[in-house]
Amino acid sequence: MKPDICTMAPNVIADDGVVTVLSRCGASYNLTAEAAMRLSEKLVRSAARALGQQRMSDPRIDDRPH
Repeated sequence: MKPDICTMAPNVIADDGVVTVLSRCGASYNLTAEAAMRLSEKLVRSAARALGQQRMSDPRIDDRPH
């Protein structure tokens, strides 16, 4: 069974040196500022990879010359 996919970005706040991620889909957690920065970088890379995968699997996109 695949996990549910959250389609809404979480709320993120910084308070007293702690970054809190409040997901609208159920998961919430606290991070140090350093861990939040590393997570941010990994999210951007993974999001770009996922968009590329979606683009490659979309049959409506035809990049071949006509």
